Amino acid sequence: MNAIRWQSVIWDFNGTLVDDCALAVEAINVQLARRNLEPLSLDEYRQVFGFPLADYHRKLGFDLSVETMAGLADEFHDVYLAGAPACSLHAGVRELLERLEAVGVRQFVLSAMEEATLCDALRRLGIAGCFEAIYGLDHRMADSKIARGRDLLARFRLSAGETLLIGDTDHDVDVARDLGVSAVLVARGHQSGDRLRALGVPVYESFADLERALCNNGVA
Repeated sequence: MNAIRWQSVIWDFNGTLVDDCALAVEAINVQLARRNLEPLSLDEYRQVFGFPLADYHRKLGFDLSVETMAGLADEFHDVYLAGAPACSLHAGVRELLERLEAVGVRQFVLSAMEEATLCDALRRLGIAGCFEAIYGLDHRMADSKIARGRDLLARFRLSAGETLLIGDTDHDVDVARDLGVSAVLVARGHQSGDRLRALGVPVYESFADLERALCNNGVA
């Protein structure tokens, strides 16, 4: 792995580092049930989830003329945060973090999660020390993380051409393209593999597959 071309890797958190998709489905289904709306299966969720979150909620039947996104975010987090301690890292994540660290790759987290909650989660998972910096948002609205990504690249003087973003959604691709960095996706998170493969970036079915590609210097 000494030949890896990337000097820096930016990791998404939800659905990428942490396996929290089932918990997200549980939380949204609580909200749907309270409004007498149809629940989602895991597969259905991965087909419909996306950004901006307002559009996602409208697709599910939420009436945003009478509800606020802030209120929906707080309601969602009441369930999500209670279940979050039971969520674990995806298989292969810890090994890949360690291998990247061993060859001197700088690693960062860029997430749409509230930053204090994000830092707590990374400490609980035992991987906070793997990252040079952890960038989240200052609220629970989970809107675009593009501005935070720009701040990250500027503050740490990252070369866009030598930086790889690892994520699990189309928004991660949008962020990468805005920042001018490369992106890869792992189809273990909040959007289905079929949706991800339509985005024009490399998609891996597991972190073991991604690690092999990085070791072979074959990732785009």
